[in-house]
Amino acid sequence: MSSFLIFGKMANNNTVKGKINFTAKSELIIQKGVNYQEGSNNSEEKQRLDELNQPRRNVYISLHPLDFIPELTETEIAVITQRAKTFSPNMIAVTKGTTVKFVNEDEHYHNVYSLTRKARFNIGRRPTGNVYGQKINKVGLIKLGCDIHDDMSATILSLDTPYFTKINEDGTYKIENLPDGAYEIRIFHPSLIKFSEEIKVEGGIVFEKNLTLEPRV
Repeated sequence: MSSFLIFGKMANNNTVKGKINFTAKSELIIQKGVNYQEGSNNSEEKQRLDELNQPRRNVYISLHPLDFIPELTETEIAVITQRAKTFSPNMIAVTKGTTVKFVNEDEHYHNVYSLTRKARFNIGRRPTGNVYGQKINKVGLIKLGCDIHDDMSATILSLDTPYFTKINEDGTYKIENLPDGAYEIRIFHPSLIKFSEEIKVEGGIVFEKNLTLEPRV
């Protein structure tokens, strides 16, 4: 039977880094992305938000400890705005227990709701300038919508680990200050095949993991 250390205080100077590459087919899929509000709003602001929300920008790397239980703290920046009839960003990752703030920066009334099992909520219709905080108590994917504008959508990836990051625009990533131990490294993007693998880091090493991801069939 494995022994687990709760809130372990081992050496925490390990680093996992690398670069995520994509096959030609997956590049085509993720660069095409999901065009929210397609054809309904061609403003410069909408185009800017669509570029920021490109799925290629929303690939997340997470490290899940296998031999200790990490202490979870709220993710510092957890804000989703509504602007130009668009959620921005349309995907964020947070630790379980984080309060996500929804900010209406649009000239329209907006709503945010989730029908995800064990994470259902509906914040009601709210005017310009309204800020509402919703605590996320479920681990996993939480799908969001707006009941006023049906084609608005976003996703919250709620994690049971504080060790995660979003890849940079060039595909590189780095997760630092990792305690010694075994981890499952996971890579998530809804258009790509899920990837997971066990790794071990200790003694202040820099562990490099480069990958080429395939599209979901």
